[in-house]
Amino acid sequence: MTVVIVGAGPAGLTLACELSRRGIPCRVLDKAPGLFPGSRGKGLSPRTQEVLDDLGVADAIRSGGMAMPSFRIYAGHEIVAERTLLEMLGTAIPSGPGVPYPGFWLVPQWRTDEILLGRLRELGGDVEFGCEVTGFTQDAHGVTVTVSRGGTVEPIRASYLVGSDGGRSTIRKALGVGFAGETFESERTLIGDVRADGLEGTFCHVLTRGGHVSERFSLWNLPGSDHYQFVANMATEDVPPLTLDSVRNLLVERSGREDVVLRDLRWISLYRVNARMVDRFRVGRVILAGDAAHVHSSAGGQGLNTSVQDAYNVG
Repeated sequence: MTVVIVGAGPAGLTLACELSRRGIPCRVLDKAPGLFPGSRGKGLSPRTQEVLDDLGVADAIRSGGMAMPSFRIYAGHEIVAERTLLEMLGTAIPSGPGVPYPGFWLVPQWRTDEILLGRLRELGGDVEFGCEVTGFTQDAHGVTVTVSRGGTVEPIRASYLVGSDGGRSTIRKALGVGFAGETFESERTLIGDVRADGLEGTFCHVLTRGGHVSERFSLWNLPGSDHYQFVANMATEDVPPLTLDSVRNLLVERSGREDVVLRDLRWISLYRVNARMVDRFRVGRVILAGDAAHVHSSAGGQGLNTSVQDAYNVG
């Protein structure tokens, strides 16, 4: 039995590790030239940490991350409050012998992906980058996957095909399954990674003009990195060009702070706020997992965490 996995994000890499350690051959295909470079899904939930522990990467995840920092809220230059994540959420996480990881752990997604790829290679697998899946057919005995690689088209025969190729999944669209839910067209979220001079302490720095967090510019410290993840929500009609100058202007506009200087934009993306899910996770020998099967707001790291857990369950 061979499994073809489309997409080398957290879901695809988790599934490949899970299958490889059980001796099930798999091929991971991704059209990108390499791993995703941004911090995107940075908060690992207690259950996701349990899964990663079982896959043999707990030590690497712990050393590559840190406990979720507190939120420091500013009104201009003045610090007006500091609150923990749980205080911000107004909830608690259970603890005790049955909860080995009783808190969220902050790890930039690019590092989580690197750790999972390293584990996959230890298990004898790898990712075939620069491979775009353009279609597939299936029958009672398997799936024939059409792959474009360097201008050459080739068929790959597999027992199963797993689409873990993100919210715009080629596999989901080709299956024609329903993807019901909502897209909040009035709102967008701008996220990216920059270096920031002028901040002190390790926090999620919530910068505002008057302490009102409805219009804020957030900068998250990232462990073991000189970069911060910035997050800013806005109305769709207010979205600026995706440039460093635009991000700098947005920070000053929302905080009045010209002493916080942004530089070295590593990655930037604009998110539509979606809440959608497929009506079927499987059609014959084709399976969907992660963002290919369900999409969420970027808040709370729901996408990465549910993707890892999907893939572990499928494996």
